[in-house]
Amino acid sequence: MRRKDLDQSLIRGYITEAFLKLLKTKNYPDISVGEIAERAGVHRSTFYRHFGSKEEVLRGCLSRMLREAEGDRTRLRSDFASFIRPVFQAFYDNREQMLLLNRAGLSVQLLDALKDIFKFDEIPDTTGTDQDGDRGGAARVNTEKYRTAYRIGGIYSCLLLWFSHDMRETPEEMTRIATAL
Repeated sequence: MRRKDLDQSLIRGYITEAFLKLLKTKNYPDISVGEIAERAGVHRSTFYRHFGSKEEVLRGCLSRMLREAEGDRTRLRSDFASFIRPVFQAFYDNREQMLLLNRAGLSVQLLDALKDIFKFDEIPDTTGTDQDGDRGGAARVNTEKYRTAYRIGGIYSCLLLWFSHDMRETPEEMTRIATAL
């Protein structure tokens, strides 16, 4: 059954759902855009109006899941646990899909999703100029960008380990672990 004249977010949702269902029964490299479109009930050209590739479907799915779970950004620096706990909960709530993605070797896509939630690309590489003039007014390295990169990498590594344990730990336990490091 073809789906026509639908809201764009509905179409994106159908495509994402079809992709995840196919991932349950097929290896990622064996899934074609045509199969995803057919399962979603849309034409192949409709797929390409909404996504550039099946990788983009995956990135969009992960980013949307994390955006919906995103904690209060103003508390990121002062109360990391309140910010990160909803993220672990979102992964836990989508446990089956997360474990499927991990088994399919697609966990690396999480890095981009984590960069999105931490707004990594919005952090400038440098800040102001050296106050005492030692560098001749040159811009200083933004240590906040390094701090954020370090956090993203740590969370990603914890997620991989969590996935290898079949996500036995609760989101509360994962939050405690992540904030204790």
